[in-house]
Amino acid sequence: SWCSLLFSYDWVGIPLVYTQVVTLAVYTFFFACLIGHQFLDTDQGYQGHDLNIYIPIFTLLQFFFYAGWLKV
Repeated sequence: SWCSLLFSYDWVGIPLVYTQVVTLAVYTFFFACLIGHQFLDTDQGYQGHDLNIYIPIFTLLQFFFYAGWLKV
């Protein structure tokens, strides 16, 4: 019957792609955050953006949190 054929394939291990998908999603999200936090061109004279050179602390903290969460 079809059920016995299905049970005969029980020995085949299915690779766990969850970890690869989550890792790719975390790195893609971090890359998108870095692209979103680029510096502004100071020659353009944007109003209210006098100082735009900074380290994105919350983005780095978010990345370290997610990367550490991947190790769990």
